[in-house]
Amino acid sequence: MILMGHVDGLGGAQTAFRKLVDFCLNEKHEIKIIAITDNGVDELFDKELVLCKIAHRTSTNFKRLKKVSQLSYACITARLLNPDMFISVGLSNSPNLIARFLSNNCFKIGQDFLAERTFSDPLFKRSVSAFDGIAVQSPSMLDTLLPGKANNSGLNWLPCFPELPVEGVLHKKSKFDDGVYKISYFGRLAGNKGLPLLLQAFASALISENVILDIWGGGAEETLLKKLTTELGLNNQVRFKGLYPDGAETANLISSYDALVLTSTEMEGLPLILIEAMAYGVPFLATDVGAIKDCCINNPDTILVKPSINAIAEGLKNLVKKIKMGEFDPERQRSYYEQNYSYNIMAANWRKCLSDPKNFFHKQ
Repeated sequence: MILMGHVDGLGGAQTAFRKLVDFCLNEKHEIKIIAITDNGVDELFDKELVLCKIAHRTSTNFKRLKKVSQLSYACITARLLNPDMFISVGLSNSPNLIARFLSNNCFKIGQDFLAERTFSDPLFKRSVSAFDGIAVQSPSMLDTLLPGKANNSGLNWLPCFPELPVEGVLHKKSKFDDGVYKISYFGRLAGNKGLPLLLQAFASALISENVILDIWGGGAEETLLKKLTTELGLNNQVRFKGLYPDGAETANLISSYDALVLTSTEMEGLPLILIEAMAYGVPFLATDVGAIKDCCINNPDTILVKPSINAIAEGLKNLVKKIKMGEFDPERQRSYYEQNYSYNIMAANWRKCLSDPKNFFHKQ
């Protein structure tokens, strides 16, 4: 099979692609990779796995011409390889083109990360035409699609693999010896993450000064967010910590906080950081956007709010209150993860798909 996806950075799509590659290798599938990257891949994958590379950003005419050449090579090489299956982690025009070049004997799967898609979305419409099966990231993402597709033909859901939890790392209920409650945000500082809403809600909630919000990550919104923090008088409570590490360092960092917050406003599936938080027993507050609600169903160690300043402010007050009262349970949160989002749970769905993709996407 051929797997295609983004590899630059530590975002959810990149993590999902790398972990799917690992899964397929562990399952003894013969695979090749088409990497979407503006950098190299030598540190990520064995050289023999990489079929070809395709640029992501094309800011000049020369780069655009180069990408056309790379796409042409990818189409021809993939067709000659004649795979049984082609899986694109993420929808875009490049995998659509390659999918159309492959033979009819190849089963083509496109995995989508964005919730609230409709069949009127031009990219989604092209992807449905190019692929044999479209997999969304979480069950609730099917809600807006099923009415437009009779008999669930060509649609199903497949989870994204997060980082495997580091063994032995679990959040502990803080004793607050220093009298400080610490909450955190992990992710890109991007427009769809709702961080201005979070800062405004934090200020309007009049949260006591012994509550600290650490913001981990980098991105285009950083300068704006720092300016807003100053304007709101939050410099003593909000700290910008920069890019966060990976591996065991991230696990220990996430588990050291009393809670996580994620106040997305749009363009979300099910963020992998929330799955990682559950794996380490960390409670979280999140907005009801995309498929985030799926991991809050019957989960008392989460708080789900609407993406508005007032709702987030009330949610923050409730979050701090529950932390102070010791109402969150790390063991219970970890148990919820094991029952719903562990590697074995996710792997079972992928095995079902890969063993019989036609039946998986086209129910009889």
